[in-house]
Amino acid sequence: MNPLLYDALVSDANPPDGEFPFFDLQSLLGGLTGADPWRSAAELAISIATGGVSEPNVDPSVRIDIENLSRVAELHVNQLTGVTLPAATKVVPVNRSVWTRQSLDAYRPFFERFGDAVSTGMQAESQAISTQDDSADPTGKMMEQLFTAIGPMLVSSTAASMLGELGKRALGQYDLPIPRSSDEVLIIPSSIDAAADEWDVPADELRLWVLVHELTAHAVLSVPHVKARLESLLIDFASAFRPNTELIGEQFGSVTDLAQIQELSETLNDPDVVLSLLRSPAHDLLVPQLDTLVSTVLGFVDHAVTEICRNLVTSHDRIRERFRERWIDATPADRFMDRLLGLEIDEVTLRRGTEFVDGVLERAGQEGIDRLWSDELDLPTAAEVDAPGLWLARIGLTDDEDGGAGLDVPDDLSGLDDLD
Repeated sequence: MNPLLYDALVSDANPPDGEFPFFDLQSLLGGLTGADPWRSAAELAISIATGGVSEPNVDPSVRIDIENLSRVAELHVNQLTGVTLPAATKVVPVNRSVWTRQSLDAYRPFFERFGDAVSTGMQAESQAISTQDDSADPTGKMMEQLFTAIGPMLVSSTAASMLGELGKRALGQYDLPIPRSSDEVLIIPSSIDAAADEWDVPADELRLWVLVHELTAHAVLSVPHVKARLESLLIDFASAFRPNTELIGEQFGSVTDLAQIQELSETLNDPDVVLSLLRSPAHDLLVPQLDTLVSTVLGFVDHAVTEICRNLVTSHDRIRERFRERWIDATPADRFMDRLLGLEIDEVTLRRGTEFVDGVLERAGQEGIDRLWSDELDLPTAAEVDAPGLWLARIGLTDDEDGGAGLDVPDDLSGLDDLD
């Protein structure tokens, strides 16, 4: 490997808080040794989330308070939302360390699929180039060797960096709408109390609001066909990454001196640049489907939380506004995580979900909301999220004249492999 390139990629520069140095290998891989990179990754993620400071366990009095509030939240969620919490649902107050370790385990399958896809794609492209022209530019081979040699550690350290950053500010486990296999719902009281101080709202009110939000999200994401559909889309998205060797060659091929290499290393800290080098045509099929389902879930959860908390939590409006700002004003590390998973949660996403749910309520009331998660075939398509009347007409709840006649919105991904 070119020594100049290696020196630049392992620069000691420490990025500002919240930024993610994808190709700063020293920052990412430092300390990740041993046979199991994921074990080391968990230690790194916890160190990032806690700032390297040892945390106490959750105070018993806080646990009791959370337990009492969770009973109230669970009662309201089961009464209003039209979905039922799994019988085994249990709210578990934890510190940042526990949250980060368990979240790393939950997200690990998506990161591993991403790593497998990039590594496999890089090897295939390199072999194709070598077969066609033995004198081809060595950039592809160099990048293949890089990913092959450090691939497992790079993926695990990527996960560690991003989950550590997310663990710094997460309030519960559904800061991102990713299904979990466990019926334990994790919340972080210390982070909730810190946010309450920052937002100038009573801590007990924010605790109750977060509990309602987390339990509502858990109820929706535990519906079997919703969970299966979203997990399938997330896995497909992670598996669809392919290195664009033409773009990589354009970026790396003209690098001839240390100054250019250092500039390139800094450029690759930009998530948009990194993902643009790995994006494949399959993503163009998957993104609209992910956006549709995520918008619908977020819109429904926002509606349910508002219905429950507007009369239960006096500071609901302020909390809701600040909570939405957390998605819109995400850090670069959070943004990279979102885009790596295929989640583009921004103001447009949130507004789209809210307007869909409002449109359903206006036309069909609670009956329309109750049908939303009743059957896999009732999940709205992209066109229907933007026109709720089409969805209601398709499921037979309205007689809209334009009830989707002639509308062909394919959801079949059977031809996805042809785009690889």
